[in-house]
Order: sequence, then structure tokens, then C-alpha cells
Amino acid sequence: MKPIQPFLVLAAALGLASAGAAWSQAGSGNLYRVTSKVEMAGMPFSMPASTVEVCGPKEQASDKMVPHDENCTVSNFRVVGNTSSFDMACRGDNAMTGRGEFERLGPDAYRGRMQMQGKMEGQSVDMTMQFEGKKIRDCNYATESPQAQGQAMMAKTCEDLLRQPSPLAFQSFAGADAVCASYKPRYCSAMLAQSVNPAFIRTNDDMLRQSPGLTSFWDAFAACGTPRPAALAKACPMAEKSRDYPFLTEYCPNLVAKACASADPRTEAEFVVASCPAQAQAAAAAHCAGRDYTAMRASPYANFCGRYAGGQLQQRNAGAASPVPAATPATPAAGDAPKKPSWRDRLRDAKDKLTGED
Repeated sequence: MKPIQPFLVLAAALGLASAGAAWSQAGSGNLYRVTSKVEMAGMPFSMPASTVEVCGPKEQASDKMVPHDENCTVSNFRVVGNTSSFDMACRGDNAMTGRGEFERLGPDAYRGRMQMQGKMEGQSVDMTMQFEGKKIRDCNYATESPQAQGQAMMAKTCEDLLRQPSPLAFQSFAGADAVCASYKPRYCSAMLAQSVNPAFIRTNDDMLRQSPGLTSFWDAFAACGTPRPAALAKACPMAEKSRDYPFLTEYCPNLVAKACASADPRTEAEFVVASCPAQAQAAAAAHCAGRDYTAMRASPYANFCGRYAGGQLQQRNAGAASPVPAATPATPAAGDAPKKPSWRDRLRDAKDKLTGED
């Protein structure tokens, strides 16, 4: 809740604070019809009056009548006769201070005034609100008050976020202004349970990296006491056990050499070609070179050989030197400048590498 909100809804929310178990039954509160009007210094027009119905506590001569949240503090609450006065200070981006008072007009009505000054989006503001309320009937303060309804709505929102704990939501549970701070242990427990799930890490990390301006995926783990190295210390062994080679390549470079030694080119062709050059070269020499198209189609290494040839072709197109096996280029005649091979020549060279033809 931003600091300006208690000011704007004061008339509609006199009696927001919880009054305890004594008001937990039906008839424990008063339902007021409240009319308020706000004036802001420097505005060229007046804001229209608004009317709402609000369940407030029976007891009016109490500082519990003043609405405030964790960002605002009420002080100097005083009661003189039928009039109560108080000071309020709100922290945060729109810090404000103010003073207010309200007068009880018998057991069924009240009226009052509040003024606050401060900053809103860097601009100085000076606002005054006048309000009055009249009782309509009894109400159940424990469940019908604005605070109770707001708390119930917030609890539902926090519970919904916990059903599928997302790193995007960590500030709601563990941030500086967390609105679900009391749920942080449950959120962190759910999040840290995912720290051993390589697929969860890779999917969410990729998503956030493709969305500039969003928080880092790893901030969620850090806010729960598990920085990136600690999370990967759990996830990398799981990726190794499940043979999640893409995860190992991106997040666990110290385990790639071990994975290369055990990876099967027939079933892990993409990983071997991309991350294991020595193993890929040896497998290509043993299972790809010298085979014609028909034999290659029937080979269990067909997928690997195709990927390996494609990788070599990409390297040649990029001007990189091709590791063996590769065709040996003809020596150009003296005085002739070497010609850049055409795309047909490059395709023919890739075929020769696979079939062993000269």
C-alpha cells in the first residue's frame, strides 16, 4: 500500500485496524455510510465527493480508528471530550506526514478532517480531506471491515502464488517491501526444492534473460539464502545423473569432460558434436568416413554423421579450418590465385567426407 492511500481512504476506512476477539461476532461493528471530499493545493479544480459503505468498530474513541499499514505510523493519539486527534508519518517512495482529527457526533455518526504533506513522484503535495459518516446498521467487524477483507484478499493472492512458486514473485515474499512476508518460509521451501531441478532452472533462467528489465532468476534463490553456486552444486549432479547434457554444457563446465567420455554419439549426437571435439573427430573417423549414402542411411551413426558433417560445413563457411577427416584441397597452379569454393563445391566436399570418395 502506498503511503498516500491511507489519506485518500481515511473517511471510508475509520476503524480499519483489528480490534481483537471481542468484536469477532455478528453485530460487533457499525456499518457507516461515509462521504468524503479531497482538496489538493494548486489543483485548478476540486475533486468530487465520494460515498462508500464501511464496517467500522463500535468503539470510536480509540487509535484503532485510524487506518495505517506497515509503512505508516500513528502517534500522539489524543482524546479530548468528543474529539480525537493524531499524527501520521508514512515512509517509502511517496513519504508523507500529516495530522488529523475526528469528532464523534453521538454513537451513530462522526465527522473529521485530515491534512498531509509530502512528495508524490518527486512533486510536493499538500492535501486536505473532509469526511463524515453515519451508521446504517450493525456489521461483523472481524470479517466485513476493510482491513479484514483486504487481509483475506492478500492471503488468497499469496496462496495462489505459492501453488506454482515462480522466481518472478520472490520480491512479494522476500523483497524489501514484501506483501507476503509471513509466507516467506513456505515460498523459499518450494523454491529451493526446485534448485535440484535442471529443467526448472534452465527454463526460467532463459525466460528472464530474454526479458530485459526483469529481475535475475538467481536473485530468487539468493533471497532465500541459496546463491547461484550453492544451487548449482545441487543441480549439476542431478543433471549429470539424468544425462541432461545441455544443462551440463551451459551451467556445469567442470563436468563436461567427464560427460564427453561417457556420451554415446549414436544417442547424444548433438552434445558430442557441439561440446566434445576430440570424441566427435574419433567417432567420425571410425563410423562416418568411407561409407556411401546407402550404407550411411542404414548405420546407427547416421544422425551423428549428418550432424558432424553439418558442423564441418558451418566451420568451412565461417572460414575455420576443418579438423580431419576432410578432403585435401588441390594445389593451385603456379601464378593462379586460389578461388573461394562455391556452395556446390562445399556441399560436394561434405559428401566426400562422409563417403570417403576422392
